[in-house]
Amino acid sequence: MGGKGGSGPSNNQAVQLQMQQAQEAKDKENLRQARLNQGKTAIDSIFGNENFGDPFYERYRKAGLDYTLPQLQSQYGEAKRTSEADLARAGLLRSGAAGFVQNKLTEQLGVNEAGLRAKADTDTAELRKSIAAQQQQAYNQLYATEDPTVAANTAANSAGNAQLTQPNVSALGDMFKPIAIGLGSAVAPVIGQSENNRLLSAASGRGQGNITNTPS
Repeated sequence: MGGKGGSGPSNNQAVQLQMQQAQEAKDKENLRQARLNQGKTAIDSIFGNENFGDPFYERYRKAGLDYTLPQLQSQYGEAKRTSEADLARAGLLRSGAAGFVQNKLTEQLGVNEAGLRAKADTDTAELRKSIAAQQQQAYNQLYATEDPTVAANTAANSAGNAQLTQPNVSALGDMFKPIAIGLGSAVAPVIGQSENNRLLSAASGRGQGNITNTPS
């Protein structure tokens, strides 16, 4: 009687084949991870601090303020000249009303400047978010294609465009509310007090002028 003949691989051969396949899969995964790491390193470098650090965002913020703040100062100067002309016509240029008007203009200047600076900060934060989103898109492309060269080229193009981003600014509208000068206006109580002080001063002057020395 003869033994069973076998055409398939022995147990030892099967084990060796499994080990070989496992090693090939491991090598393949190592190569894949190496490509991903290469691409991620390139993307991180492109979107890193050298190109998109705090100085980049500060330049963006400053560019917006350099456009808006001079306009605000120009409007402030015009509002001040207008109010001084109105006060002069009312004969109140050197009165307490003038100080009241100036305080109101200074108050509006402070509020408007704070608003413009807050907007510049918000716009800069939005730019940070936009660039972070572009970096994430580059990661997504890398993981989808597993091609570090394509992902790095795409990231470089996006970063190049982002470097050219400028603030979205336009001419300011009227930032200063006109301050009415006259009866019925916010300045009226100050005008009334100024007028009372003027009358009292005039009356006092007349009283002093009427004093005569009597002979002893």
